[in-house]
Amino acid sequence: MSDLDDLVRCCTALIETQGYRFETGIPGVGALPAWRVSQTNVFLPVLLRLAEEFWRSETKGAGFGLRLEPDTLSVTGYTLTGLYHVPLSIALLALNAVLRAVADPEGCISIEALTAYTYTVTG
Repeated sequence: MSDLDDLVRCCTALIETQGYRFETGIPGVGALPAWRVSQTNVFLPVLLRLAEEFWRSETKGAGFGLRLEPDTLSVTGYTLTGLYHVPLSIALLALNAVLRAVADPEGCISIEALTAYTYTVTG
């Protein structure tokens, strides 16, 4: 299993170094910090699930072995508790591909764009 602390740190670094910004759409609030987006109970469960679907579609390979637990206190309704069957590097490459697909040319990712992408991937 990949260490979740390492996963969170790497996802935070990926978002920051690639210049992605997660906009809330709430006037006066602005973008969410990368460290917050990457938490296991914020957007990371959804982002890694989308990365897993991207990986499957591109490679016809197996899933990531994500372990998601229902969590009524989390932002998405789930908390990521494990990543078992894929190296961290593959998960990050797939995640970057998803973020690139969702972001506008300036690197902005809106909740609406993320939702629309999710519907196209999951049907």
